[in-house]
Amino acid sequence: MHGVKLERIDIGRSPDHPGHTRLTGVVRYDRPRDGVAEEACWYDVPDAFAAALTTSGNPWLAGLLPVAVTLGEPLTLVRPVDATFLDNARDLMAIWQAWYPHLSAVRIDADVTADSDAAALTSGAHGQRTACFFSGGVDSFCVALRERAAPIDDLVLVLGTFDLVDATPAALERVRTTLQRAADALGKTLVPVTTNQMRTQMRHSDPRNLSGVSLLSAAALVLEHRWRRVIVAAGCDLDTIVPTAANPLATPLLSTGRVRFDDEGVAMSRVAKTAVVARSDAALAALRVCFRSGDESNCMRCVKCIRTATALEALGVLSRATGFGTRSLDPARVERVAVTEMIDRHYFGELPPFCRAHGRPDLARAAERALARARRHDPFRPLVRWMRTLPLVGTATHRLEAVVQDADVATRVRR
Repeated sequence: MHGVKLERIDIGRSPDHPGHTRLTGVVRYDRPRDGVAEEACWYDVPDAFAAALTTSGNPWLAGLLPVAVTLGEPLTLVRPVDATFLDNARDLMAIWQAWYPHLSAVRIDADVTADSDAAALTSGAHGQRTACFFSGGVDSFCVALRERAAPIDDLVLVLGTFDLVDATPAALERVRTTLQRAADALGKTLVPVTTNQMRTQMRHSDPRNLSGVSLLSAAALVLEHRWRRVIVAAGCDLDTIVPTAANPLATPLLSTGRVRFDDEGVAMSRVAKTAVVARSDAALAALRVCFRSGDESNCMRCVKCIRTATALEALGVLSRATGFGTRSLDPARVERVAVTEMIDRHYFGELPPFCRAHGRPDLARAAERALARARRHDPFRPLVRWMRTLPLVGTATHRLEAVVQDADVATRVRR
């Protein structure tokens, strides 16, 4: 029987980051992928937080379950896992299978956490802090800024994964420094966790549609002794709940008996969240929404940067959002942006009424023209996707699209 197996874990000094402690899991694949039969997945945390590192199997269940499901092979963990999480994992797999019928639930072989650990939980021996994942984007800043009866103590910054997977060490340090200043201004503790998740088989588990929140939760669960609750900033709203990793149905199923994961912000539109962020100088100074720049800046070419900048310009605060590198936004720039995906069209569609309500009909008209052009181009998209695959004309096709869209060829996402 083939399978995915966590063979051992180690805790020691980080060889890459001075002043950090590394939790490493050695994972073996009975049927090697990409020629890799064994690999190490690691998480580095500053020494100040090292006492909260766990030796349980919980972070590995979160991180490796989508890998096993993607491969269709059983998962074996040599470290015990929380009983609640083990039950939740079976429900989580059922949801994934309902969304993506080509996937199947897999067997999980793991011991359950001992009763002594459960007793420690009920006695209050484990951490009681509240945290939220913190990328520096609109969603996470909105969660961090929200007034609440039970305040957020910690902001969890996961480095080296998703949009920052190819970032240089210098770029990662700039991101950390920028968000450290924001956390200090908000009176929160920044907890940076650096990982190589996206350089392991986890990168093949479809982070966008399947495993994204699972991989985030794994990064939080390495410090499970610190927290009682971890909040995930909703990446969708009530009109865009679809079968993806950001679906709020899945997030609570990553909870253990110790740590509860909650999704927050699904009832707010993106422009409403942006308006919350616009009221905070600390948030504006650190706001990073771009998934292409690979650092603390915003490229101001992609649709995500432009739609966020449009809302900030309508609110009159773009000049204070220094990561966007401009003091004002020309409506012609808004009009030329490529709005191809349905989720982007939804968020772009929020802009016209928002901009008019804030006295910027010129920006509203520009957003409407961008959407209208996107709809006109729809009939030609299948042909363009086919042309991109042709060796002789593929490059020319990309360059032609860039000219038409006034985009940067090097930063276009190839769909």
